[in-house]
Amino acid sequence: MNKRKLISNLVLLCFFLLVGAAALLTDIFQNPLKKGSPVIEQVRLFTNNDLSTVNKIILKNKSGEFTFERDPNNQISPWHMTAPRDISANSVFIDKLFTSLSFSKVKKVFPEEKINYSNFSLDKPTSTLTLVDQTGKTTTVLVGLMNTIDNSTYLKVSGRSGIFHVDAPSVSLENATIVDLVESQIISIDLETILSFRIYQGAKRTTPTFEIKKKNEIWYDRDNNQLSSDKIDDYLNELSVLKSTFIVDKPTDAQKRQIAILSRNPSMIVSVEDNKGHVIDYNLSTTIRDFSDVDLKNEEYFVVTISNNNTAYIVKKSFLELFNRKADSLKPVTPTAAPVAPVAPKVPVAPVAQ
Repeated sequence: MNKRKLISNLVLLCFFLLVGAAALLTDIFQNPLKKGSPVIEQVRLFTNNDLSTVNKIILKNKSGEFTFERDPNNQISPWHMTAPRDISANSVFIDKLFTSLSFSKVKKVFPEEKINYSNFSLDKPTSTLTLVDQTGKTTTVLVGLMNTIDNSTYLKVSGRSGIFHVDAPSVSLENATIVDLVESQIISIDLETILSFRIYQGAKRTTPTFEIKKKNEIWYDRDNNQLSSDKIDDYLNELSVLKSTFIVDKPTDAQKRQIAILSRNPSMIVSVEDNKGHVIDYNLSTTIRDFSDVDLKNEEYFVVTISNNNTAYIVKKSFLELFNRKADSLKPVTPTAAPVAPVAPKVPVAPVAQ
C-alpha cells in the first residue's frame, strides 16, 4: 500500500515539475525581457536634422531593391529613383516615410538576443532601409514584423544598441511596389510653396490666359483682384491628385520622335513658380488617339512633359477641363443684399360727403 502511495506521489511530483518547466520556457520564449529606463523608451531614433542630410535611400523588400538619390538643384521634386528605373520618385511617399521616422517614439527596448531576432522577424526582415548621408555615413534599418493590435513594428538600427519597438511608419515599406514609389502625379509640388500659377495657350511667349499669384499669403488674379483662398486651395488640390494613365520613362526611338513633335506644338503650357524662385513648366500636348507601343484603345489622351525630368505622362482627355478654369470663378462670393419690398402705392381717400 505504502509503495503504491509513494509511486503516486512521485508521478504527481513529476507532473508538477513538467508543468513548471513548461511555464518557464513559455515565459522565456514568448516574453523577451525589456531593458532600459523610461527616459530611453521615449527617445526618437531619428531627428529632422539627421534626415535632412540624407542624400541616398535604398529600400529592399519582397518586390525588389529600389534606390533613390536627392538632387540638390531640384528643390521642388528633390528625390529621383535611379534603380531599377530612372524616373522621378514619389515625393509624397518619401516625405511620409521621413515624417514617420522623425516623429515615431520608442515604446520599448529589447536586448539583442537571438530569440528576440527570431520572435520579431529581424533575422528575416520584412524590409531593409539604408540611409546614406552627405558624408557617406550609412545607417541600416531592419524592419521586423508588424503588430496589428497597436499598429507598431520592431526595428534594428545599425550603430544603436537594442531592438526598438516603435509606431509603424505611415507608409508600408514591406508592401511598397514600383507603382507606389514612382511619381504618377503630374504636379507633385508642395502646394504651400506655390507663389504663382500661369496657363498659356500654345507657346509661353503669349500672355497667360489664366494667372494667379500669392502676395503676403493672399491670392490675386492678373489684375490684382483678390481671390478666395478656399477656392484656390480646392483648385490646387484638384490639380495635385491628377495622375497619369501611362508613364513613359524609357521611350523607344519612335516614342521619342512622337513626344518631340507633340512638345514643339503644345496645346498649352502650365508654369508653376515656388517661393524659392524655382519654375517648372508642364507642356500639355494636343489630344491623341494613338501612341507608339501603347494601347490607347482609340480613346483620347494628351501627353504631359515636364521641364525638370525626362518622363512623359499620358493623361485622359477628360482632365483637360482642370486647365480651362477662369480666374473669375475663384473670386470670393459677394454677398447679395436682400431684395427691398416694393412700396405699395397710396390709395386715394374718398372725400367725405357733406
